[in-house]
Amino acid sequence: MTEGPDRVRPRSRTPSAQDSPGSAQPRSESGEAGGLDEHGGDSIIRRLARWGSRLDLGDAPARVVAHLKSQILSQLGAARAGYGHPLGRRISQAYGSPLQEDPRHAVHSLSMATVCLDFDDTAYAGHLSHSTVNVPLMYASSLGLGGRALLTSVLAANETAARITAAATLGPFRGQTAGHTHLAGAVAGRLRAENASADTWAHALGMAFSVPTWSLSRGFFSTDAKVLVAAVPVQIGLSACDGARFGLTGPEDVLEHPQGFLHRFADVPLPEEAVAGLGSLWHTETFSYKIHPGSAYTSAAVDCAVELHRALAGVDQRDITEVVVRGSIFTAGLDRIARQQRIGPDSSVAALNFSLPYNVATALLTGSLLPADLAHPAVDRPDRWELAARVRTEHDPAFSRHALLATAPLGQALRRAGERAEAWVRAIDARAADTLPPAWLEPETDFRWATKNLGARVTVRLRDGRELHVERRSAVGAASGAEGTDHAALARAKFLACGGDPEAADLVGRLEHLSPEEVRRLVGLALAGPYDDHSSRPPADTRVTRDVRDIRKDTAMETAALEEAYTGLIAAATAAALGDRPSVPQPGERDADWTLAHVALSDRLLASTARQVLAGDAAGLDNGPAMDPKAIEELTSSVDRDVLVELVRRNAAEFVGLLARTPQNQRATPVSVRLVGDQGEELFSGAVPWGEIVRLRAEDHLPGHTGRLRRIARAPQES
Repeated sequence: MTEGPDRVRPRSRTPSAQDSPGSAQPRSESGEAGGLDEHGGDSIIRRLARWGSRLDLGDAPARVVAHLKSQILSQLGAARAGYGHPLGRRISQAYGSPLQEDPRHAVHSLSMATVCLDFDDTAYAGHLSHSTVNVPLMYASSLGLGGRALLTSVLAANETAARITAAATLGPFRGQTAGHTHLAGAVAGRLRAENASADTWAHALGMAFSVPTWSLSRGFFSTDAKVLVAAVPVQIGLSACDGARFGLTGPEDVLEHPQGFLHRFADVPLPEEAVAGLGSLWHTETFSYKIHPGSAYTSAAVDCAVELHRALAGVDQRDITEVVVRGSIFTAGLDRIARQQRIGPDSSVAALNFSLPYNVATALLTGSLLPADLAHPAVDRPDRWELAARVRTEHDPAFSRHALLATAPLGQALRRAGERAEAWVRAIDARAADTLPPAWLEPETDFRWATKNLGARVTVRLRDGRELHVERRSAVGAASGAEGTDHAALARAKFLACGGDPEAADLVGRLEHLSPEEVRRLVGLALAGPYDDHSSRPPADTRVTRDVRDIRKDTAMETAALEEAYTGLIAAATAAALGDRPSVPQPGERDADWTLAHVALSDRLLASTARQVLAGDAAGLDNGPAMDPKAIEELTSSVDRDVLVELVRRNAAEFVGLLARTPQNQRATPVSVRLVGDQGEELFSGAVPWGEIVRLRAEDHLPGHTGRLRRIARAPQES
């Protein structure tokens, strides 16, 4: 389950998961129950083309637009780091600078530079930005894109590429090896920038996915051949765009056809993933942002080592007898693959990137991991290799459990696969299969609290018998659910640390308002470097034009207070789940498991009511199933607390996501309410405005549950 190719696995055709206390039927792009064929037999590509070609920035919530700007700025930082490295300088010598006049050649070079140090960010699913950002950026000048159009193009490319990648993610290619991501990213990024028709999209995607690339581990993990993994499919996608614009055709059903892409590139094809929740399930907000170059599977271990560096002040590295990294199956699997190579000072950048011992040793000794640490003279330092030789990795089932519960890198796909997931995971590694959450845990319907929990625990053992250790549930910058991450600050710091111009960072911050001239200036400022003679830098113009169009649609119900309440609740629930032993509530209070199960079941009922209100149907709410002792006992006895926390997070996101699509004027919709106590006694029966129910949830119910969970987390535990 590593970030690279594996042998193709036998496909499982087991029926999907049965209904259970936490399950729901698969939902279509509208959020209603249904399958792929309810749209008149339209192919996946046709549905994506019709939606993506009409997508506007105003269709996305403000939080998604904020991610777009962080994604672009962070990717520009990765570009600067790449071109500033000796490998990047060779790329610019061979393929030219990113500021050359021909956008096709420019994006070819840029896609190699941004991938070469593994300093790019990740989403569910895929390393999107090598195509979804690079293509619109490099075509911006020739097409005269303003900032709003640029952001819209990146959004359309992200959503198209991530969805198709997710549909094939239970297969031999994940992470950077999934070159097919960039077939979709290049086509969607360019054609949305050109305002091309849905027909052009469909034929370009059909052509591109008829000739997908297949990465081989022999070159990817140990040589500079890795730099082609995105650049080649980007060129295929751009060529497909050229042909489609002049009438060349491709098969619209190439993704789902028995002789098509998913049946060749996925062990467990998930066509539903490509079209689920169009317009409401935003893959763009699943981004995790890297602050160190290297695989996401090593990031948390490096973060731990950075923190341990301070504790090791004054300790001679020769007094370190052993460094033990405990992590998930992803971390352990990558380390196993990397150790098959002979890695040393003369190894390729790709090999160094994947070497957990070298990266952890470097961070322990220096307190950081920088692009310069992947080049001479840093890699020549004997102390790093001596310490790296004393680093070993162990698989920790608890970390695998957290990783597979999270949205990324595989959790959402595993939930979509249902019962088919276990056979696929077990064929790869039985240890991981033993940590799988229940098959009935359903896919997420809203990604506002997406997670990527690839954690690690690093223990340093000293000659004098002392042990120092640091543990992280996820890497710095990773999608972390309700805890959130200041991705804008992380992206800016990364860009500036890579030598980026502060003015360029400021321009990205207000990108939706920039004119085409200002976008051209942004690209020139952001990518100017030693490979460039600065002749292409545009003249300074600090004016910022304002797009008078309102990019937000403010007709929906306000959810800020409710989201804040859920943020506190999920944080408290996560804290309550950290202990291994059952916690003791105060006298007269329910325990943490009861509270979590009750909240999860309540939110499922509220989501059902929200769908009724949204559809204009007669709406009702009966809290009986969420108070039923038998239902709560059935749920709490069948899963551990981590799963209960995950249910709370997912059900809350679904509920809030439905409210965010509900018109403000439906706050007054009367809802027939029946409330019962924990003994089944009726407490209230009558009509209540929907907006009042939501207000009480935010201001009364959730804070009460949050307070209980916090008290439980602080209480002494049973021995």
